[in-house]
Amino acid sequence: MMSWFRNRRLRRARPDRQAFAAVVADFPALARLNRTQRERLFERTTEILADKDFQGAGGLELSADDVLVVAVMAALPVLDLGVNCYRGFHTFIIYPAEFQADFEEVDEDGVVHRGRDLRAGEAWAWGPVVLGLDEVMASGRGQGYNVVVHELAHQIDQLNGDMDGFPPLHSGMDAQRWADVFNRSYERLCQELEDGLEPSLDPYAAESPAEFFAVASEFHFDVPEWLAEHHPELHEQLRCFYHPER
Repeated sequence: MMSWFRNRRLRRARPDRQAFAAVVADFPALARLNRTQRERLFERTTEILADKDFQGAGGLELSADDVLVVAVMAALPVLDLGVNCYRGFHTFIIYPAEFQADFEEVDEDGVVHRGRDLRAGEAWAWGPVVLGLDEVMASGRGQGYNVVVHELAHQIDQLNGDMDGFPPLHSGMDAQRWADVFNRSYERLCQELEDGLEPSLDPYAAESPAEFFAVASEFHFDVPEWLAEHHPELHEQLRCFYHPER
């Protein structure tokens, strides 16, 4: 019975092929996929549309085209992993653009700071993924930026506990190797910023190991050739993680 119900949901959620093709063609990060990968992307998109809720916020009335763009972009990180990696959340909340969000931080002296700042996206621990639609549309353009990949990398990261830049690795991946590569790459970026040098990744990646993993994931899907040239070890670890069968 459950299988029948899910198959019915998938049939009803399946997007129009022409609309899907138009989204893929519009984003370089998607357009580079080969025929087999595009077909898998279509199936992942269908699963996301069937399984997740999409809610407009900040006065945004989501169109079917808006929802499709978010779903297609969300399918990219789990192209080879499967949508079960998104089991930790159920809802996408979409604002028209960047949005105000509350924050709470503890400084080195243990003082708690609270306030509000402007964000392009936000991933709640075991909660919704919040995105600015303008930022979604600016993603995947070959600039190393993809807010959807970034926030969903956080969701994948937390599957084995905290968002800490150490997601659940596949059988055969060396956990110590992952830690060594990411620690060296993270420390390299922090040192570049401290020395006033041109950073080798988006400076936001230096905020924490979790943000480093999310930013590195953006680069992996948006500018993989650049990442392979400038961070070959990092590129290889991300390739093994996101594409275990390739």
